[in-house]
Amino acid sequence: MRGPDMKAPKPPECLECGEVAQLTDGRTIYPHRPDLYELPFWQCDCGAYTGCHKGTQHPKGRPAGPVTRYARKLAHAAFDPLWRRKAEREEMNPHKARGKGYKWLAAELGVDAKGCHIGDMDAETAHRVVAICGAVGRAK
Repeated sequence: MRGPDMKAPKPPECLECGEVAQLTDGRTIYPHRPDLYELPFWQCDCGAYTGCHKGTQHPKGRPAGPVTRYARKLAHAAFDPLWRRKAEREEMNPHKARGKGYKWLAAELGVDAKGCHIGDMDAETAHRVVAICGAVGRAK
C-alpha cells in the first residue's frame, strides 16, 4: 500500500473508547463484501472503525461506532452540497471550496478551523452540522 517515500500514518485514537486503533482490512470489517477485502481500515478492540483515504493507509477520521458513523454520514449529506455549489457557482477549485466550507463550518461550530473535519466528529457535533447546514439551505 505504501511507497518507500511515504511516511507511515499515525494510528488514530478511537472516538468511542480512546484506545489506539490497529490497521486491518475489509475482510475483518465487511466479511460479506469480497469487493472490500483488500481495502485498509483502522479498527479498535471495541469494534469502532474508520476507512482510509483511497490508495493509502491514512485514516479518514477517528474510528467510531455505528451511531457516530451514521451521524457523520448525515453531516456529509448536509455539508457537501453547500461547498460543491460554492465551487460551481464561483468557478472555484473544489479543494479550495471545501477548505473554505470547513473554515465557515468551524466558525459556526465555534471550533478551531484546523481541527474541523466531519470524520473526527462525535455524533452530537455531526448532528449540529446537519442543523447548521439545513438552516443555511432553508435560508437560500
